[in-house]
Amino acid sequence: MQDFAFVDETLDINLTQSYYLSIQLSLNGLSFCILDSVREKYIAFQSKSFPKDLIFDDLLNYIEDYIDSHELLKHKYKATKLIWETTKNTLVPNIFFKKENLKTYFEFNQKLDDLDEIHYNELKYVDAYSVFVIPNLIANVFVKRFEKIQFYNQQSPFIEHTLFKHHSETKRILINLYENFFDLCVTENGKLLLYNNFLYKNEMDLIYFILYAFDQFSLETQQTELIISGLIDRTSKSFLKLKEFIKHIRFEKLPDEFSYSYTFNQIPSHKFTNLFNLHLCE
Repeated sequence: MQDFAFVDETLDINLTQSYYLSIQLSLNGLSFCILDSVREKYIAFQSKSFPKDLIFDDLLNYIEDYIDSHELLKHKYKATKLIWETTKNTLVPNIFFKKENLKTYFEFNQKLDDLDEIHYNELKYVDAYSVFVIPNLIANVFVKRFEKIQFYNQQSPFIEHTLFKHHSETKRILINLYENFFDLCVTENGKLLLYNNFLYKNEMDLIYFILYAFDQFSLETQQTELIISGLIDRTSKSFLKLKEFIKHIRFEKLPDEFSYSYTFNQIPSHKFTNLFNLHLCE
């Protein structure tokens, strides 16, 4: 993860209660952006990587110190939402969903650790709930500092934006890459045909799982479009290897519903589409 800090000169620290704060958190780093609700414009965008190989207690202390020492994170906001990046998630169809059965749903295909707490969100564009976990100690760091904070898994903004934006009559595959895993969606006519996530160590793992999705849906690698976002760029081994197998590849764009400070232009926007789409999640 790359460290950077961009703040538009129009940001007024006295008006934060009219701003929306979105945070993206993993074991590797923290990013956040601020949306001016009056102008529907993003006016701050910052990212901080964490030191490697921290034990969990030291990581907690590092996160707390970073939040408490950052001027923009000390204030109250109109609303605060946080993405916790993890593969420990599942989708539950609305027809089966009952809040009292969250543990059962989650443990059907995931392991629940003693210090995990279960959260859920209803998805607007697919008849399902996102059910996921956050380590209790990490959640508490943010609950203590941000009033009425809402927690999400990265699958929520990824799926919601995918279905809201992409209505092609032909099938498409979309992926979002993280440090050691990626999310994958297959869509058609604005409907979700598949969502899953996969662990990977190198570009060959990535190719294997993506081509497997092509094969399962009988898609042609010379015709079907692959839309990519997250931690990948045009010079990376992963992208160059993908180009060997798949003809039509493009990077995802930021949501058109908002405007963005000119100061953000130095950062490839496709790397943070989940963060900027989080505000659209309920």
